[in-house]
Amino acid sequence: MKNKTIKEVKEILSQAVDQTTLDELSLDERKGVQRLLAQYAKRQEAKRELLVTFEKKQTLERPFWQNGQYVVGVDEVGRGPLAGPVVVAAVALPSDNTLYEVDDSKKLSIAKRNELYRQICAQAIDISVAVGSPRLIDQENIYHATELVMKDAIDQMYLVPDHILVDAMTIPVNIPQTKLIKGDAKSLSIGAASIIAKVARDRLMEEYDRKYPEFDFLHNDGYGTKTHLEALEKCGKTPIHRESFSPVKNISKLYQPLA
Repeated sequence: MKNKTIKEVKEILSQAVDQTTLDELSLDERKGVQRLLAQYAKRQEAKRELLVTFEKKQTLERPFWQNGQYVVGVDEVGRGPLAGPVVVAAVALPSDNTLYEVDDSKKLSIAKRNELYRQICAQAIDISVAVGSPRLIDQENIYHATELVMKDAIDQMYLVPDHILVDAMTIPVNIPQTKLIKGDAKSLSIGAASIIAKVARDRLMEEYDRKYPEFDFLHNDGYGTKTHLEALEKCGKTPIHRESFSPVKNISKLYQPLA
């Protein structure tokens, strides 16, 4: 291996290599080679840790898969904002999925969420997305509205779930379910649902940002940032604001675009 250039060694280590090759490269005393070997070892360790976490996140699903049953993960996005809907996703994954990087959507970058969104859509057995409007939230309160939208997501699925894994809620359907605290970090199916719901809601908020540019919905997702609150005072409340939430309920002015 000593006749290999640093560039050639880098190319070799850009993919998985056998132990014999690693042993040969370890005899090369060049600092560049040793640095590449250290980087390779670090990448391989990260992959091993990722696989361990991946297997752990399927612990709850595996018994159902082994019995040929459908297990569905459910999660919501948008319970806290002052504006916009609450969005729920229900996702059924196959046992042979390769969604190694799926995690709680809040821990992921926008680019990684979009990448995983595409992977989930390509691999899932079934996906359902349901939307709860601000009016539903005002009418029912956010907690009950979320329950109802979760029910909608389940009812709209093509398959009939044998079991539901849900993040910190109880869904009013006659299907056995497991309620998990921080479920999007414990269950692969819930994590997948959190990503689908987050991307779906983000795309809705992008549309609302174009319609109501003063509120900067593209960057605040409807939460009460300084820009959002200032626009609420200047422009008034829009049809997508939650009138039962403070401080929206104190605003009487209806939306008027800034000149």
